[in-house]
Amino acid sequence: MINIKPSNVKFNEREFNNFQKELGVNLPKEYIKFLEKNNGGIPESNIVLLQNKEIKSFSVTDFFGVNKMNINDLKSQYIIYKERIPSGNIPICRVEGGNIVCLNIDNGLISLWDHDTELMNENLLSTNSLIEVAVNFEEFLGLMKPYHHEDDLDDYKVEEVWIDPDFLKELKNDLN
Repeated sequence: MINIKPSNVKFNEREFNNFQKELGVNLPKEYIKFLEKNNGGIPESNIVLLQNKEIKSFSVTDFFGVNKMNINDLKSQYIIYKERIPSGNIPICRVEGGNIVCLNIDNGLISLWDHDTELMNENLLSTNSLIEVAVNFEEFLGLMKPYHHEDDLDDYKVEEVWIDPDFLKELKNDLN
């Protein structure tokens, strides 16, 4: 499992229960346990691989928590995105590039919301903007794998480099 640095803000159960009442649902137990333990948090460098033609993978940058600064507060993020993401979903974390991972409040399904679909059709609020990631939150956490960018280069070695002679002259002049 991926390492997640917990939030430095303590989980506020009362705030969370009020949020669930506003939504009119009880969120999945494994997600609540995650919030109680981490209250959001920042995962180590990671990658989630997808079986999708357009988006092949993504990396989670931060999870939303309860009673945190607006940028990472679960309720604040819900208010920001509720008119943009398909109904029945709440944003639970942010990924590199500005997309959002959502939790479906009816069935616990975890999906990636592709914000670029808004640019294609501003009236699009269907599930077409969601890419299924996992059947539940626990499976989603299991799909997050540690990732280090340097690993991609292990099999590659630079054999030769060509530098434009005019550019090389400019570099040498700048150094002097």
